[in-house]
Amino acid sequence: MDKKEQHFIEGILSNNPRVLEEIYRGCLPAMYGMLRRNNGTYEDAKDVFQESLVVVFHHAAKPGFQLTAPFQAYLLGIGRFIWMRQLKKNTRTEVTSDLEDGYDIDADLERQIFESEKQNLYREKFGQLGQDCRQVLQRFFDREPLQSIALDMGFTADYIKKKNKVCKEKLMVLIRNDGRFKEISLQNHPNTTDTGDDGI
Repeated sequence: MDKKEQHFIEGILSNNPRVLEEIYRGCLPAMYGMLRRNNGTYEDAKDVFQESLVVVFHHAAKPGFQLTAPFQAYLLGIGRFIWMRQLKKNTRTEVTSDLEDGYDIDADLERQIFESEKQNLYREKFGQLGQDCRQVLQRFFDREPLQSIALDMGFTADYIKKKNKVCKEKLMVLIRNDGRFKEISLQNHPNTTDTGDDGI
């Protein structure tokens, strides 16, 4: 990986605003051009671009990560894969050849993209819960002591335990009733095991 490519990866991992702006200015027009030729809007391109950056962050944070292609080709390859999946799910249009060609997504990166989709779905459904449910679940996720949560919220520990269980079940119903959950979970993808409760 040369210094320029390393500069981009390190900037993403450190959330450096100057580097992110540089990536944005340098790569978003190409992302938009690719999506525009395949029925995508500028807003679609910005959404796919942001999702691609999140995938890069998680992929590059893994031990032993090595960038084996120019950074822009790598980022556009991720965006291409994400947009292809959206087109196929929405059945809006056939995918043109220029979107099919380019950086090849390997199995590890594909798993990271699927995981990103799961996390996006989870965050969306979590946001649909009531405020009390969100607060209880978040505090359990943060591993706060049960007694501390109960005291702070003005309830008994037993009530908070029951509330956590009920809210968790509500969240899972919201997630499982969304058509995207089944599509993501049943990916015919090598070495991918769906646990159903990732992050919950």
